[in-house]
Amino acid sequence: MTTDVLDRVVRWNLDLDGDLYGDERERLRWYEGITAASSLQTLLIPWAAAIMVWSLGKPSVVPLAVVMALYWVPLMLSQLYVLRRKVDTTPRGWGAKRVVLLVLTTVPYLGFVVGAMYAWDPDGETWIGAIVGGVVGAVCTVVITNVKIRRRNRLEALAGDED
Repeated sequence: MTTDVLDRVVRWNLDLDGDLYGDERERLRWYEGITAASSLQTLLIPWAAAIMVWSLGKPSVVPLAVVMALYWVPLMLSQLYVLRRKVDTTPRGWGAKRVVLLVLTTVPYLGFVVGAMYAWDPDGETWIGAIVGGVVGAVCTVVITNVKIRRRNRLEALAGDED
């Protein structure tokens, strides 16, 4: 398997050949803890930015946008990494927990973008377009995900019939 910069960064960060995280059992617990922390940050950082951009106004837009970008890029690199490792990231269905987490993790991004546009130009209408665009984007994402879920379920059913 070839390695690129992302692979080397992940390998260095996981310290697979070192003792940074201890033995295998300790390493697993560290990874679980880091995952829990990341999950909380996925909720808290965007919500904090969305709330602050509305309460602090225009001076907060650029610094908070930088924070949001620096937060978002590693999340996307993580997604790219697991996809390249042939991990199927399509959910199996829409359970209550998945729906709640989806709403709680996406609404603050929309809130931040709309708040930033409103803070920048409250008399303009670009922030209204951002609301519409965000909603349309969310609906498209849900539709595409539903198509992928149905496709996966059909393929799994066909594979089950062959056994």
